[in-house]
Amino acid sequence: MTEPEDTTESILEGVKVAQIYASTQYPIVSAYEFEFLKGEEIIRQRLNNCTIYIIAQRPLTYFDNVCLDNGLIEFDITDGTQDPLHCRVSLIENNICAADEVVDIDVQFFSKEPGKERPFRDVGALKVYKLDGTFVLWWSPQKFLYEVIVKNLSAEIMGDPMRFLDFKVHYIGKAFSQKVWDRLAGHDKMQRILTMEGPLGSPVSRAPFEISLIMLDIVGLDDAVEIPYAGMTARPGVNPILHKVDLDDDEAFERFLHQPLVQLRDEALTLETEAFLIRQFRPAYNEVLYENYPNIKNGMRSKGYSYTDLVVERLPAILRTDHYDAGVGDS
Repeated sequence: MTEPEDTTESILEGVKVAQIYASTQYPIVSAYEFEFLKGEEIIRQRLNNCTIYIIAQRPLTYFDNVCLDNGLIEFDITDGTQDPLHCRVSLIENNICAADEVVDIDVQFFSKEPGKERPFRDVGALKVYKLDGTFVLWWSPQKFLYEVIVKNLSAEIMGDPMRFLDFKVHYIGKAFSQKVWDRLAGHDKMQRILTMEGPLGSPVSRAPFEISLIMLDIVGLDDAVEIPYAGMTARPGVNPILHKVDLDDDEAFERFLHQPLVQLRDEALTLETEAFLIRQFRPAYNEVLYENYPNIKNGMRSKGYSYTDLVVERLPAILRTDHYDAGVGDS
């Protein structure tokens, strides 16, 4: 009778940990702006894969002292609570129009009585059109700063733009089974926030102009392996999920080393990201705060990852609640 082969020495225990990458695909917009933008097909294409949304607020930011001169736009960005940023941007230098080209710039005002004399005051947005009426681009203060910081729009800015990119987080949610613009249509928490939250800046400011939307797309996943497991990747309070790997099975060993346990568009990544952010920020309007995170239903631990880190890219903003303060590049 042949004794069974002892394979104990060929079995190792290893763990996997994950890092999710989330990114904005469009600048931060106000609730008011979103009502108009969500119907535009080009905007829907940009937001198509966004599954995480953040409802936040900051004092109303607007353009002031706007001057237009031969392809050069000069203005202040202000919110009435601090010293303004003085900005200058050349449409010609940024290849928005040719040196000899005349464009039409539509100045849109927050005030009910638009100014008729330069410099223009209380401006909510600037829209650029070709003379034949073809739309070229639009800037709100937030969109302008986003394009300078994230998309390398060439502009002169005298001051620190981050002073106008700080937001109080009210609510964090997910939109996996439906598109984000459908999820936010008639959103009960959005309506409650618009009703309950007063202006942070000017007393005459309206909530739809201050309440803002940040939408995130899950764009990447990295996983790291520790095998044999010796506790190098351990996290306090987190029990490791141990995987038994047979060294004699080359295919299984290579798969464990190099193949993620979950595909990029799996709902587990969205659930994990939502829970990660809620547990960190503890927003006032979120009722479920995931006190037992990372032990959540259908999250990344259910896929075999011991824990998950999150990196948020292309989000030039400071997000705050009473419980947490995250600066640029923090996660």
